[in-house]
Parts: sequence; C-alpha cells; structure tokens
Amino acid sequence: MKEFEKALTSQGKHPSIPEEDNWFGPLVGTWDMEWIDGHGTEQERHVPGEWIFSWVLEGTAIQDIFICPSRQARKTKTWPDAAYGTTIRIYHPGKRAWDIFYGTAGETVQLEAKKENGQIVLTEITQKNMKWIFSDITDHTFHWKNIHTPDGKNWLVGGEAFATRRQ
Repeated sequence: MKEFEKALTSQGKHPSIPEEDNWFGPLVGTWDMEWIDGHGTEQERHVPGEWIFSWVLEGTAIQDIFICPSRQARKTKTWPDAAYGTTIRIYHPGKRAWDIFYGTAGETVQLEAKKENGQIVLTEITQKNMKWIFSDITDHTFHWKNIHTPDGKNWLVGGEAFATRRQ
C-alpha cells in the first residue's frame, strides 16, 4: 500500500500547469466543512463533513476525498445518503481547463472546470444541467455549492458546503 500512495501522491504542482490555471492548488490540504441542504424547508440539514485535497499523478492532477458526514460524526449517527467519494481533477493544457471525474457508491459524474467571474465552475458535460461552484476561496475558507436546472432556465441549489482549513 505504501508503494501505491508514494506513486499516486505528489509534493506539488507540475511545472506544465501555468500558475494562472492553478485554480485548485489553494484547496490542497484538509478541511472541515458544514454541509447544508434543504434550505428553508422542514428538511433543512446541517451535517459536519471533511474534505481532503492532494496533488497526484506527478502534480498534473488534484484528487480529493469528500466525506459527509465526517468520520467522527459517523461513529455516533448514520445517514442514509452519506457520501464517501473522490474527485480527480486532471489539467488539460490544450483547453486550459480541468477534466473532472467524481465517483461514490452508486454515482459517477464527469465535468469540466473553467474559471468564470472569479469562481471555479464545474459543469456536467453530457446534459449540462448541473454545476458545482467553488467561490470565496481564501487561505482558510471556501464555499462550494451544487446547482441544477430542471427546466434549462432556472437554477436551484441542491446543497452547499462552507469549509474551514483544519489546523
């Protein structure tokens, strides 16, 4: 297992990625988050989670592990829709964008990331009816939301996360 981890992970970004396209680099590290869904409804939930990002594949990609509820919270309560998934973001120099794959038990999504109005916008590539948006990224915090459109015109928030870098 150590050989796999050693071959997979990288200490930093590969020089082939221009600094101006290094949108996900500031996320590398471990984050505690609050997952919120069902805004304004009787089903509104706030669930503690964690999100861990690392450079991989000789620094040409960033992979994360999305854990919600967090490993600590899972010890005391179960959630039927819990997520323990991974996303890999591979830089595509020809497009100056990032090719994205997310997977968890029973779900896979392929997206493409581009920078739009200071935000990182990941758009699902087949139907283009879902987006994941990273915004308000600082050294210690970021905001993420999942939006979707049932009719191609109106965008609805499915859930969002407010993350704080773990010390």
